[in-house]
Amino acid sequence: MYEMVRRNYADQDMVDHFLNFKKGEESKTFDDFKAHLQNFTPEKAAEVCGISAEVIREAAFRFGSAKATMSLWTMGLNQQAQGVASNQLVMAMNLITGHIGRPGATPFSLTGQPNAGGGVRDTGALAHALPNGRQIKNPQHRKEMEELWGVPAGTIRPEPGYHAVAMFEAMGRGDLKCCLIMATNPAQSLPNTMKYRQAMEKAFLVVADSFHPTETTQFADVLLPASMWTEKGGVFSQSERRYHYLPKLVEPPGEARSDLAILIDFADRLGLSDIVPARTPEAVWEEWRKISKYSYYNFEGITYERLKHERGIKWPCPTEDHPGTCRRYKPGEDPMAKLTGRHDFYGRPDGRAIIFMHNQQPQAEQVSEVYPFLLTTGRVLEHWHTGTITGKLKETSMVRVDFVEVHPADAQLLGLEEGMHVQIESVRGTAPFVVRITDVVREGMLFTTFHSSKNIINHAVTDAVDPISHQPAYKRSAVSIKKINA
Repeated sequence: MYEMVRRNYADQDMVDHFLNFKKGEESKTFDDFKAHLQNFTPEKAAEVCGISAEVIREAAFRFGSAKATMSLWTMGLNQQAQGVASNQLVMAMNLITGHIGRPGATPFSLTGQPNAGGGVRDTGALAHALPNGRQIKNPQHRKEMEELWGVPAGTIRPEPGYHAVAMFEAMGRGDLKCCLIMATNPAQSLPNTMKYRQAMEKAFLVVADSFHPTETTQFADVLLPASMWTEKGGVFSQSERRYHYLPKLVEPPGEARSDLAILIDFADRLGLSDIVPARTPEAVWEEWRKISKYSYYNFEGITYERLKHERGIKWPCPTEDHPGTCRRYKPGEDPMAKLTGRHDFYGRPDGRAIIFMHNQQPQAEQVSEVYPFLLTTGRVLEHWHTGTITGKLKETSMVRVDFVEVHPADAQLLGLEEGMHVQIESVRGTAPFVVRITDVVREGMLFTTFHSSKNIINHAVTDAVDPISHQPAYKRSAVSIKKINA
């Protein structure tokens, strides 16, 4: 960023008319921002990143001077103790240089799961959120949703609920007595897993997820069989804001039911039938479609019938004859953009995007003499998350997930050989793996996946979280690696 601004790659029209600058809640100027960047010269960044200042300068030149630059990132950027700051700074590079709102010019997050945008974020299915970008802490947003849902004023509490890690911490303290778990496998996927497994043992756990046993079902007091994706219908989204219709292909076997059917039954048994009038996937979509009309998302025009006959539609889409919006914030292209000019960032009262000024904070966990390696975790192409399906299919089960990648220099120093059995250990826990020697990882770094239910690396992973998103810092844990007998 420093090099982009120093070389005058900043788009002055963007800076003057479409951007604001902030440090925390304090408003700043572009000159303040330039002074702030003096703390992050290529030489200083190189010390942290482990690459040369020349490489950073070349990247800045290519990014800033290109006709169009797209920034793509995955969960590695998000799952950090400063994940929100990292995301904001990547988007800032595109905003500062004007690489936004044009073909091939945009920041674009590649999320870790399908439907994470539509089924989770857009619907408001997070502890702090309400549908269509609304926030629980915002009094106007609470009022809007209470009116749209037809519930008395004050029904929605102003305090957000527990985020994911905090919820399991509350179980451990005894503050959360009962939990319904759907479509996830926290006994394997949570960081610092053993701590939260103990917490699950203290709570009354209802698991409505499993069409076969998982690591989490062993802690369930009640197990509800759930249908798989082919056995239920509805609408799902993609990262580009495109909603798709997904038909039910086969009937679920035995007593298995869809998540929606389970939740409706749950509401009925609690005597809350009146607040869930939508009882089918189509009725749920129709309710949400109408609610969206009163938000910046507005996809009232995306009817169920349209979705059945078109190959997905991108919101905003306010009317049934609207084709859907390719690029947001572009006046003349985005129907929600009302200002004139290149952009209208209409989520802000003045139509300007914000560039946030962040400082590099100390890492949540540092390597030490006892734990001298940095562990990062991720995926391999053939497997999906905790392997509840791909780990049990013959075709994919042959792809190994019990390996840990070690740099050749580290392997030589520790006397490790290809295929040797080792233990990864942190202050939290341990897990066994098989050595894979490769220069794909850097010296001092280890990599493995979180797919294996037999080699659960999250026993050792830190449960530090980002202070804003509360996303766990899966990508940076201090560990040791030791030889063990096979």
